[in-house]
Amino acid sequence: MLQTKDKVLTNYRVGLIGCGGRQNTHVSTFRQVGNCEIVAVTDWNQNVADEFAEKHDIPVTYASADEMLQKMDLDIVTIVTRPKWMYGPVMEVMNSDVKGVLMEKPFGVNIEDSKAMLEAAEKSGKTLVVNHQYRFFELTERMRQILLLGQLGEVEYFRAVSAIKLHGQGTHMIDFVRYLYDDRPFGWALGNFTGKETFDAKQIGPDFDVGVVTFDDGIPLYVESGQGSMQAPYLGNGLNLYADAVCTKGRIWFGLSHGLRIWWPDGNYEEVHGSWPEISNPAQIRLVENMIDTMENGTENRCHASKAYATQEALCGLLESGLTHQRVSFPLDIAPDLMERVRVAIGA
Repeated sequence: MLQTKDKVLTNYRVGLIGCGGRQNTHVSTFRQVGNCEIVAVTDWNQNVADEFAEKHDIPVTYASADEMLQKMDLDIVTIVTRPKWMYGPVMEVMNSDVKGVLMEKPFGVNIEDSKAMLEAAEKSGKTLVVNHQYRFFELTERMRQILLLGQLGEVEYFRAVSAIKLHGQGTHMIDFVRYLYDDRPFGWALGNFTGKETFDAKQIGPDFDVGVVTFDDGIPLYVESGQGSMQAPYLGNGLNLYADAVCTKGRIWFGLSHGLRIWWPDGNYEEVHGSWPEISNPAQIRLVENMIDTMENGTENRCHASKAYATQEALCGLLESGLTHQRVSFPLDIAPDLMERVRVAIGA
């Protein structure tokens, strides 16, 4: 235990599964949270795990997640793999003594896998968090409060655009808007997709997706993602995503490379600067602190898997609609193996 002037803090032992690029960020984040210690790392490629451990001064490496979970007394695990490989490690951790799990987005690929992971977490009592860190941007909170307080009037519609495909940054843009709108449930989705050139790239799925997801009060969220999407003015930091809300008395726009742009009812225009990664690094720390607070005190978690499941339903609903050419309602009730059915449909 770590003793502080005001309270006693548990020293959390953290293990890492997968050495993808985002894992570097998680290492930095957990080391900035004072009561966490990274004690082990595993990757299916032992050489990669060894190199990662040497780079970050991590004392122990393992060739498999199962071995690490059996031999190390871990409290928290972070999982960074490609989406199509995420399900297996998450379910392994669900059968361990780990208390908290931080997994990279998206929340799986097919909705039945997402449901199984969520149910396993609920059954085991583990805190399962999906890394939708946009919910912790300070700019996000300001945008959210402006909308919820009605300072621009009533929302007429949302729009979100990502230069990266639906199961990549697309999950961020939909989850971002859900948080802005107080996590209201969705009612239905209508979508379409095209393109097979990058289907099996790091982020699985069609090259381009477009559609509308409507909240249960009828307010639509228009989405575009992937190659061919209408993109924001681009500053070249490797990511390009924006979302805006058009309201009865004004408009507010967020760009990942730009910050906020606000058109106020009195005719004034305001810009609030901020860009990735500067706005993301503090958000990651707040996300981990929120996860630990949930583990210790049972407080509501802003990025809990139950919230990510609703976002995942929207992703899958858009793809299912593109397959069936029909409107798809929520809660989602579709045949399994959605992504494989999409693959067959476009000949990937």
